[in-house]
Amino acid sequence: MLIVFLIVISVLVFTVIVYPLLKGVQDTEKKSSVKDQLAQLLLQKESSYLDLKELELDYRMGKLSQQDYERLRSKLERASVALLKETEQLELGKPREKENKEEIDQEIEQEILRMRRIKKRDKGEKE
Repeated sequence: MLIVFLIVISVLVFTVIVYPLLKGVQDTEKKSSVKDQLAQLLLQKESSYLDLKELELDYRMGKLSQQDYERLRSKLERASVALLKETEQLELGKPREKENKEEIDQEIEQEILRMRRIKKRDKGEKE
């Protein structure tokens, strides 16, 4: 009986000592996982912006028709906005929520306006 009691006490002490250590490792892995995801999203965002600039250049050089340009630009802008939203939510630590079409369209329009302002500013500096 005494042996069983000592074994139970030993297991409890071991659990009390080891559990916080294991929990700390899991929390650290979770934080590093979020950082890795955030870094990946930021790289994808930069890549998306470069794709938009390259598309603009191809259009200016006459490699794309206006229809193709607008279609591809719309697709790239939507992907950029999705990346921005995901990055923002990850930075704030919020889970990704489903949004309605109007909110997404509004954000796309805001991003388009921002990019047009940058384009006009860049064009004004070159002239």
